[in-house]
Amino acid sequence: MRFEWYAASRYLRGKRKTRFISLITLISVAGVSVGVIALIVVMSVMTGFDIALRETIIGNRAHVTVVLPAGQRMDDYASVIGEVRAACPEVLAAGPITQVEGLLKMGRDTTGAIILGVDPALEAEVTDLARNLTKEGGRMFGAGKLPGEKEVVLGYRLAHRIGARVGSEVGVITDRPTVTPFGVRPGNQVYLTVSGISQAKMSDFDSLYAFVDIQTAEMLTGRPGADGIHLKLTDPFLADAVANRVEEALPYRAETWYQNQEAFLEALKQEKLAMFIILVFIILVAAFNITSTLIMIVMEKRRDIGILRTLGSSSWSILRLFVLEGLMIGVGGTLIGVVAGTLLAHNINPVAEFIAGLFGIDLFNSTIYYFDGIPVAVVPFDIFWITISAVALTFLSTLYPAWSAARLNPVDALRYE
Repeated sequence: MRFEWYAASRYLRGKRKTRFISLITLISVAGVSVGVIALIVVMSVMTGFDIALRETIIGNRAHVTVVLPAGQRMDDYASVIGEVRAACPEVLAAGPITQVEGLLKMGRDTTGAIILGVDPALEAEVTDLARNLTKEGGRMFGAGKLPGEKEVVLGYRLAHRIGARVGSEVGVITDRPTVTPFGVRPGNQVYLTVSGISQAKMSDFDSLYAFVDIQTAEMLTGRPGADGIHLKLTDPFLADAVANRVEEALPYRAETWYQNQEAFLEALKQEKLAMFIILVFIILVAAFNITSTLIMIVMEKRRDIGILRTLGSSSWSILRLFVLEGLMIGVGGTLIGVVAGTLLAHNINPVAEFIAGLFGIDLFNSTIYYFDGIPVAVVPFDIFWITISAVALTFLSTLYPAWSAARLNPVDALRYE
């Protein structure tokens, strides 16, 4: 084996008259390195987005939502919270929730919205709503006694769509009938004061949702109580177990945060897998380049192969020689790619800022992606599989040239000029 290592390294360095082959070898190493770098950076960014989006979803949505069957109202939601807490010790916090669909109107601008009624004190413990208030936002809610003094928190994009700011007065139109001296008029309009602007970093929350306290929601619907309660757990990934226990032990129906976002999260997984497969083709192209390099080396070294065979080297020894030569290219390129890719992934934001400044472009607009920087998570398991995949592909690319070299007839090889 020591002989094969020595001969393979000598062939890679090449002589002056075979500098072209040496150049092709360097290009092969660079090709593998570029493929591995691309895989590590893209997989790390995709994983970072996945983790950041999961954290955002978990922060803005209740881990479990508990409702009565057939859409019944919870008149005494406080007792339901007590029952759920007694049955599920994993519950950290709970609060009521009511959903109202309506229109928001300010001046001539009108837009549809989903209005969620919550208990401000309890909501701060269940979701990140209070923490999502932007610098433009103020306190969360005011209690208010009259409808005109009631307050609302608007999603960031929803507020900008109708031109609302903190302190603006917004009309809320619902389908609740209004009793007038002239009879019952369909639709009800209540004016609320904007007390805060919420930026949840989720498109649906920021574009569609407005938040009021539970009493204002009761006024908008004309019905007391709540639609259900939502829960925060010690671990969001216990949501399925808690939901099953609620449905088995209590006469309620439960939905988890994952059920509400299942299609989106599965799409992220499929996108990451698709990106992995696409980028593996970069390494595959580099592997074909290794095959071409080894074929040229075999053709150039036919006479040497013939001499080695006449001196007693076996076909198996010749095959190992060229497999080792290809692996030197593949493993070398892979190691360079792993080191460079890991460093680039950890420093992707400074690199992105440099490129943006150099070309005067905005590579990562925070108003679109909702993140202050590119989220990155370098996962050792991903790097392990990228390394294994790259080495495996380069190994496979060596087999045909090595097999061709091992099959050479020594007499024919020595006749080769």
